[in-house]
Amino acid sequence: MAELKTKIGLEIHVQLKTKSKMFCSCNNNAEGKKPNTVVCPVCLGLPGALPVANKQAIEWTVKAGLVLNCEINKIAKFDRKHYFYPDLPKGYQISQYDEPFCVGGSLEIDGNTIRLNRIHLEEDAGKLIHAGGKSLVDLNRAGTPLMEIVTEPDLTSPKQAGDFLRKLQKIVRDEAQVSEASMEKGHMRCDANISVNDGEKMSPIVELKNINSFRFVEKALALVEAKLKSEYQEWPAKNSKETWGYDSANNKVYLQRRKEEAADYRYFPEPDLPPFETAIFDFESLRGELNENEEEKINKLVELSIAESDAKVLIEDPLKLSFYYAVAKNLKKDILPEAAKAIVHKYLSFEISDDDLDNNLEYATAISSLAEGAISKSQFGELTNLIHDGQITYEQALAKMGGGQIGDEAALDSIADKVILNNQSEAAAYKAGKVQLIGFFMGQMMKETGGKANPKIANVILKKKLEG
Repeated sequence: MAELKTKIGLEIHVQLKTKSKMFCSCNNNAEGKKPNTVVCPVCLGLPGALPVANKQAIEWTVKAGLVLNCEINKIAKFDRKHYFYPDLPKGYQISQYDEPFCVGGSLEIDGNTIRLNRIHLEEDAGKLIHAGGKSLVDLNRAGTPLMEIVTEPDLTSPKQAGDFLRKLQKIVRDEAQVSEASMEKGHMRCDANISVNDGEKMSPIVELKNINSFRFVEKALALVEAKLKSEYQEWPAKNSKETWGYDSANNKVYLQRRKEEAADYRYFPEPDLPPFETAIFDFESLRGELNENEEEKINKLVELSIAESDAKVLIEDPLKLSFYYAVAKNLKKDILPEAAKAIVHKYLSFEISDDDLDNNLEYATAISSLAEGAISKSQFGELTNLIHDGQITYEQALAKMGGGQIGDEAALDSIADKVILNNQSEAAAYKAGKVQLIGFFMGQMMKETGGKANPKIANVILKKKLEG
């Protein structure tokens, strides 16, 4: 049998962080609100209530399309998608069918081009809560602007699908800034479609619905991929579509229903909303609002002699990156890599806050002292904690610690003489070839100095005396 190839396509739903909902003026942020309190006649689907499109949501969808290399349709329209949603009271969803705002587009993943089919805009449904044998509905979320990003089936492995989602999250959250894109909070959800084929026959296309974790997407796809491959010979030649669920608690997948086709939704143009001309937006201004992308951020740091591995860690956390740049402006160029290491490798043992951005000069002084050997790594950690906890100066923190590192060669030379004199048998053993005892002598030096001896200088002095 020919080698089976995997094809994966994703449908990613991204909630836009606009102030109001998609077709009414209700507050779009329902987190922490009592059920069914952030609603109005429009999102409740009451007779006679008319929708008004949220211009900001449309603009942000266009902005996302520009980032993702899409073609922006000059004319786009909304459509009614007829399907029974128990948590969408109209009995249909206002979505887009044949004339979405964005078509085509692409995203690069590890040198592979993943094509997009479209980006369209729709309203979200409410939320069903199952408890005590009953199903309750909360319509606070109904009507939230929902941007759906649909890929072509160009992904070839569960891991690549996970990498795609992680990169897309950064784009819509950090670069385009149109969504919080938190999968844990449901701001970003994923339907994944997967099939396998041998070039002649194809397995059923399996859709996994509403997965809200990168890890779960990868695990669910891996399970389906293995099942489709193991049962490949049994699948009929006729193509079919199925919807499967994923049980994350038991890491299992299961059949839910046969998949509907587009005709089953009975799309037709939304009669209460006219077609929309995207020419009202200034595309160049929208591009100007975009933040630097991931590659640009990394390259900018690498140009400052930061290791690429450290740069990749820094850009993962916007606050950490802002802290680095705030500190860096007070440092000499040759110390910039040391600053990155201090932040990336957690010499700073506290969570960075906005207050620390304002106190950046004190942390810069501490990093300079560390780079110059005036303080040790352990002292640096203690110093920066004191600066952070008390919002005090570097000098005040150093005074509380009783001073910095001892780097004076004359002082360390005298202490080394004392340590060797008090440990004659160990000195003899070192000279006889037991050179690992240098660690013992370094420990004695630290004990004599209260841990303040500069380890590099102390090590050189000890070796010189013991080997002389």
